[in-house]
Amino acid sequence: MTKTAFRSDFLRGLGSALIELHSCTDPAKYYEIILYGCLNNTTYDMQCEGDRGRYLYQAAKLSGDEKAIEEAVRQKFLRTTNETWLLDQLTSILYHFAVDGNEDAGNALYQKYETMLLELSRKHKFTQICHKRDAFEVICIWLTSLDGWSVFKKILNDISEFLLTKNADFYFSDWFIANSEDKFGKKRVRQYLQKQSEKSPHVRAYYEKVQELDNRIWGERPIPTLADVLEAAKNQYSARGLGMQFARKASPEDLEKLANAAMNEPDAGIQVELLWAFRRDKKYVFPEEFLSKLRKSDNKQLRCLAYDIIGQNPSDKTRKLARSLIQSGQDIENGIFLLTKNLLLEDEKLLYDAVKSFRPRRNEGAWHGVYMCARDGVEAMRGKPHTDILEYLYRNTLCGFCREYIVRAMHKKGVLTSEILSGCGFDANVDIRTFAERVTRHYSKTTPK
Repeated sequence: MTKTAFRSDFLRGLGSALIELHSCTDPAKYYEIILYGCLNNTTYDMQCEGDRGRYLYQAAKLSGDEKAIEEAVRQKFLRTTNETWLLDQLTSILYHFAVDGNEDAGNALYQKYETMLLELSRKHKFTQICHKRDAFEVICIWLTSLDGWSVFKKILNDISEFLLTKNADFYFSDWFIANSEDKFGKKRVRQYLQKQSEKSPHVRAYYEKVQELDNRIWGERPIPTLADVLEAAKNQYSARGLGMQFARKASPEDLEKLANAAMNEPDAGIQVELLWAFRRDKKYVFPEEFLSKLRKSDNKQLRCLAYDIIGQNPSDKTRKLARSLIQSGQDIENGIFLLTKNLLLEDEKLLYDAVKSFRPRRNEGAWHGVYMCARDGVEAMRGKPHTDILEYLYRNTLCGFCREYIVRAMHKKGVLTSEILSGCGFDANVDIRTFAERVTRHYSKTTPK
């Protein structure tokens, strides 16, 4: 494998990079690439993909100089404060080193915890968005993975005594509690919180925050009325969620009233908010003339909404429109969306060529939607693909979360090769690894000996 190919695969988290490190005679030639991947967040969206700590740790172990990489990660970790996702990655790598017996890595995690606890205790005011608080929560979660229940109790006491009581505005999200409940059991965590709250006013204050958050997330929400949606749209605040919630329960009469309000709204911004309720809803069919006018709008959001709505009701006419948009180059992105809602085997080559015109870049999002639509369309299409479009998506997507569903589609359509399946077993995405293990076990049971 060339360094260019290795870099491309490694920075996207493909298992083929780890296989190369295992099998090549000189893995040290890839050292600089591995170091860069460890010290920088190269995921497209870590919130969806999950961290790459285990994957990067394994690469570091195979790099020829794991000690140097661990030290570089540790030093950057101690300097990093506000970059939450990068800190999550660095913490995860150190966690794996610590589990492997590296005392320096474990000590660094606790050093960072104490430093950030002190910094946050001096903070006079917290807002809902606070990157340093989020980074501290990351450390807490990894420490409970490292040392278990005893650390959970220490963290709970520290948050309650040193943060919450000094600043009533301190807000700790449900992430830490939810993660702890997954690790130790919800019943055990809640019983401990309740019991300690009876003994300590500090813990009681924290427990009340947890209960308040529970009510906010899981409490019953009233079904919005048409007036609620119209008012929210005027203010352009939370209107999209309200509109979709309203549309799911609305009577045909109320749905028509909302549609009429949207069609007659002169303000493009408000019209976007009102139409959002229909982008995934098939219950109301807009007049063809309105949608035709909408997709020619100067407002990009309105144009995209027009295609979203048109795509909910596939037809041969829609398919012809999609092919025309792609072939003329007039609007390839929306043409792909429409085509994948009506995809036939004879459209596959056109789709493949159109997809290849979008080059994936981290700072651009158009390719991401195109790739997702292409995968959905091919998966729903009858028959086995005639091209290697799914393999192309697998090898070129920057998104590890999407890669999982591409792999699943390849398996479903019978085009998942043994080479790719082998790579999936070493992928940075834990769900891809789990899926690959399950498929491999199935193959081993069904293959004659």
